[in-house]
Amino acid sequence: MKSERDQIQELMACYANAIDAKDYDAISDCFAIGARAEYAGFTEPLEGPEAITAHVRRAVEPLAATQHMFGNFIIDIDADQARLTCDIIAQHVRQESGGTENFLAGGKYRVEARKQGGHWRFTLVSARTVWTDGNRNMLPRSG
Repeated sequence: MKSERDQIQELMACYANAIDAKDYDAISDCFAIGARAEYAGFTEPLEGPEAITAHVRRAVEPLAATQHMFGNFIIDIDADQARLTCDIIAQHVRQESGGTENFLAGGKYRVEARKQGGHWRFTLVSARTVWTDGNRNMLPRSG
């Protein structure tokens, strides 16, 4: 049986895999009803799985590929509530007739989750970019 910590870390892996696979139902399933997402510099705060998933779809749909990798997990669990911080490196690739463009970013995630019906779901995802390399304009920018 997986520990609570393993289940929370797996939630992050499922989220990354769903983004990279453009599996929008799986992205939505990672979030609790009323969840909030803050992707600083990319969109205004979002509320609810539908709004969060719509933003991710708008960001990754035009891209040929993405790869999101999370690491350096610090997880604090209190009954059915959890807080997590981790690092991310995310590669974004767009291919057009003129060639290939890349946008590579490293950042920090702050996440809150709650266990519902035996499954962990995000209640807050807050992402902050620390560094970038490549064409930032490949991804949507907040207003």
